[in-house]
Amino acid sequence: MLISSLHHTQGIIGYNYQKTERAKGTEIYYLHSKAKRHVCPQCRSWSTSIVETGKTRDIRGLCIGFKKR
Repeated sequence: MLISSLHHTQGIIGYNYQKTERAKGTEIYYLHSKAKRHVCPQCRSWSTSIVETGKTRDIRGLCIGFKKR
């Protein structure tokens, strides 16, 4: 259900959900890409490779229901 919710509210597609952390009114979702191949954004070729770096990215999503009181 959570991945479906992230897809519809944030437009996040192609990731596997790992866990959620909550701190100070913020939810942090840990997701992993499930892509095996990507198309090159410049030449549109599928002859590309994915290098796993293990780095994380912070993405600020849209607010979807927290109400400050």
